[in-house]
Amino acid sequence: MFQVIKRQGEIADFTLTKISDAIVKAFNAAREEYSHDEVDLLALRVTADFQGKVKEDRIHVEEIQESVEKVLVQTGYAKAARAFILYREQQDKEII
Repeated sequence: MFQVIKRQGEIADFTLTKISDAIVKAFNAAREEYSHDEVDLLALRVTADFQGKVKEDRIHVEEIQESVEKVLVQTGYAKAARAFILYREQQDKEII
């Protein structure tokens, strides 16, 4: 498996459940209906989307988040993608 470089430079092991959790939060924030199977498929699609960006078994969390946004938009969940973008902006403000 590979590792994720977090915003402040820490390294963590990649876990697919973090992507699933982020997608669920985006759906909830956008008040979108979803099934757990659908979330699992979207998380796998996100993982496939960013595979080419993994270098030396590491990837930046921002690149994963870009893939989450991209996949949500591509699959017709623009409201959830917007909620996810707003969440990311809030996280960036908290770091600064």
